[in-house]
Amino acid sequence: MIKLLPPGLHLVLGDSAAGTFTRVFFARDRLLIDQDVLSCGPTPPCTDLAAWNQLRLDYWTSFVPGELGEHVHSRFNLIDNATRLKDAERVHIWAATGVSEQLFIAFVAQLMKLVDGDVERLALMPIEKSGGKRIVGLGELDEAQFHAHPEPEALNVDVIQHYLNAWTALTSPDPEDLINFARDHAEASIWRKLSMRLMSRRFPDKRSGLTYWDHALLSRVEKFGPAVSHVIGYTMAETYEFGDLVGDWYLFGRVLRLGSKNNPQPLLELSGDQKSIRNTEAKLTKFGADVLAGRASNYPTNPIDEWAAGVRLSSAEGKLWFNDGGRLVRA
Repeated sequence: MIKLLPPGLHLVLGDSAAGTFTRVFFARDRLLIDQDVLSCGPTPPCTDLAAWNQLRLDYWTSFVPGELGEHVHSRFNLIDNATRLKDAERVHIWAATGVSEQLFIAFVAQLMKLVDGDVERLALMPIEKSGGKRIVGLGELDEAQFHAHPEPEALNVDVIQHYLNAWTALTSPDPEDLINFARDHAEASIWRKLSMRLMSRRFPDKRSGLTYWDHALLSRVEKFGPAVSHVIGYTMAETYEFGDLVGDWYLFGRVLRLGSKNNPQPLLELSGDQKSIRNTEAKLTKFGADVLAGRASNYPTNPIDEWAAGVRLSSAEGKLWFNDGGRLVRA
């Protein structure tokens, strides 16, 4: 039996899910799309939407100046239409189980507060499994699966507060808030707790000096390279089950950092266009091979200057945290 679309606004993460939603429900005027992936890049506290939007845009264009990959800005973008949340009869958040999807829910709860909306009008459309298989991102769903959507779950005050707490932890300059979220919120859903745990992988490993994704890419260069598109494709496919979907453009950015000539010792030697995933090639440098083999560490040979969620990491300023087996330690 096909269910009717519940009244109110409907929010989804990503253009793929939005396209399927539109084909199924013909309700574009009731759909808003979050086109960001908040598990990547800087997420400091958000109090000014315009400044936040510019910060996030600057991050995504920092890999290749002026480029956003294949991104096409939608006029139904969530940030641009945030004020519509305030007057909506109901705001339904469609979300699967992956890291970015769980952070999306937390962001909407925070966004509702920023526009002076009633957070108790939020409802969740949780898509956790289909055919016995875990659904990591809504983009996996076909039209029939969208048709068979679950009934909306009204979010009570306690659950909303948990999501707001998750947002606070994600945007905190103190990484302990992120690491301790699962311990401090034992009653939270397994997906919410898992998403916060996986965010600790954005911090460089104490021994190799590499983040999880840097190591994942480097370890596949010899087997699947030199085409960067192959390296990224296999990295995404072979790590999919963890539910940490960061996307090909983020991984391309990591490849460019690993091969940057600004590093005293690059880990990759890059060739080709380097403005396009399809037209870039990479091979390990001797130093990259040594780091992979555990004979050397990326840090302190190469400096660290980047964000891990709400934490700014800077070796120049002596502000460093490392992941030591899932535990964060200061440099």
